[in-house]
Amino acid sequence: MTEGVRFIIITTPPDPVSRSVEIARARACEIGGSRAALAYPPHVTLRTGAFVPVAMVGTFINAFGAALGSWEPFTIRTEGLLLSPYQDGDREKHLVAYRIALDEPLAELNRRLLSYTPWRASNRLHFLPHLTLAFDDLDRDGFNRLKEWLERDAAAVPAGFEWTCDNVGLYRRESDSWTAYQVWRR
Repeated sequence: MTEGVRFIIITTPPDPVSRSVEIARARACEIGGSRAALAYPPHVTLRTGAFVPVAMVGTFINAFGAALGSWEPFTIRTEGLLLSPYQDGDREKHLVAYRIALDEPLAELNRRLLSYTPWRASNRLHFLPHLTLAFDDLDRDGFNRLKEWLERDAAAVPAGFEWTCDNVGLYRRESDSWTAYQVWRR
């Protein structure tokens, strides 16, 4: 197997939103018995990630930055919560997240980023923007506990957020968390 670097391609909200999400996410993960989401900064994934051979990382960053090109900051806003099972291969997994409105500037950024295809990590092209509270290691019982908690206490997590999308980042896993490797800001 070729040694490579796995990148996720995300945008992160500003600190005040991130702090609120981190508090909600920590409580959701505690109730749901999940930890996977805690390895990531609060974020919206902008397209499927990339797996880049180590020797090509510099080339990838330059070419990906060129594909990103010039773009204007735009508003991202949540549209309630998303609680859903999903398939990962033959396994059923569960997601609890803020649904992100798929407004045209966000959809256009997704299309632009998907137009750069080298080293794409998967063929998953469907874009369902969200800001995750718990996922991946969230089992059915934990999912049901979270669902009951949110139904019982609608104010348990902030109702929603709105912020300016002014960054696109490549993040990679270092030890137990995903950290910024390259961030383009507007």
